[in-house]
Amino acid sequence: MTSSTSGQSAPKRVLVTGGAGEMGAYACGVLAKADEIAKVVVADRDEEKATKLAAGLGPKATPLALDISDSEALARALADVDIVLNCAGPFYRFGREVLSAAIAAGTDYLDICDDWEPTLEMLELDDAARAAGVTAVIGMGASPGTSNLLAVLAMDECDAVDRVYTSWRASAAHFPRPTADQEFPEATAAIEHWVHNCTEPIKIWRDGGLVDAHALEELTLAYPGWGEDAVWVCGHPEPLTLPRIRPEVRESLNVMSARRGLMNGISGIAERVRAGELNVRQASDELLRQPNLSGKAAGRSPSLPSNIFAIAEGTKDGTRVRVGAQALVQPEGNMGEMTGIPLAVATLMAARGQVSKPGVHGPEGAIDPKIFFNDLAQFADEPPAPGVAVYEVVTDVLDS
Repeated sequence: MTSSTSGQSAPKRVLVTGGAGEMGAYACGVLAKADEIAKVVVADRDEEKATKLAAGLGPKATPLALDISDSEALARALADVDIVLNCAGPFYRFGREVLSAAIAAGTDYLDICDDWEPTLEMLELDDAARAAGVTAVIGMGASPGTSNLLAVLAMDECDAVDRVYTSWRASAAHFPRPTADQEFPEATAAIEHWVHNCTEPIKIWRDGGLVDAHALEELTLAYPGWGEDAVWVCGHPEPLTLPRIRPEVRESLNVMSARRGLMNGISGIAERVRAGELNVRQASDELLRQPNLSGKAAGRSPSLPSNIFAIAEGTKDGTRVRVGAQALVQPEGNMGEMTGIPLAVATLMAARGQVSKPGVHGPEGAIDPKIFFNDLAQFADEPPAPGVAVYEVVTDVLDS
């Protein structure tokens, strides 16, 4: 089910590492139904889960027991496909490793990496990918991914860009719930990952270059037509890749919007981690024991768009402007849907020859956002009627 088909490219064979996981499974589900795809290899360390998922996806899906730390097995798997989607983390261990193997095999690559450290490591492979004729798109999920492409739409309205912000909503609604025999839930890998991002040193783009920083710096951000509210800096890849296409950018940040109670909770936990009182695992469990993380007890809902959005500030025709961009029609639901489906949409674009730019890129460096958002909208619960806008780009004039 796609909105754009060319009929010019032969259907592609796709390998999905971590294919039986939450993110990979949604991507596999989309690809297995698409005319652009000849074969989907659901590769996972858990052979039973891979086999069960593949069986439910139809004749195009094939399971494969694969441990990506086995370099020889990974090389064999990559030799038989046209595109690999890397959904197997942690990316600080396996991001560069799988990308290097894809380059050696001449296989195009996409992933959902949302860590800044492996992003910088994988960007170092740009020359090698260009030499091999391999197109690699890193961080093609929700944030990063959808967020980067919204940033392109906002920046394209500016002659020159001073600042670009990508934002996503942090919510305690995504926290696990305790089982009947638990007083408090156990922290998931996703919670640990968030706590890691909020407590470890990060890199951001400020004053025209990469600088060291800590997450959770509080700022005030204004979105045209919505007003302004507090946001908190996060350690994500978007700030590191967006300036590659707009080198004039002086500040690039990824931020979280949230109810203040949740951010007070994580900020207090972060201070204890930085003081050496807690490690990340302990901090994750402790966070889930904090009161007032959600609902009215956590404060009012932010007066900013409720999902992912981007803001660019700069000049247009000599006038200072602030431009906001958000998707109006897109898949909603859990993290797996919001990450795996954008990855699959970008993969289908690649299969049609619409993502073909050798080198290692953030999404903004290789993907046409207008095609992407029109295709993404087709996977919403209620796909739009023809002619209905699927994204918005709105501008405030800051001076005359």
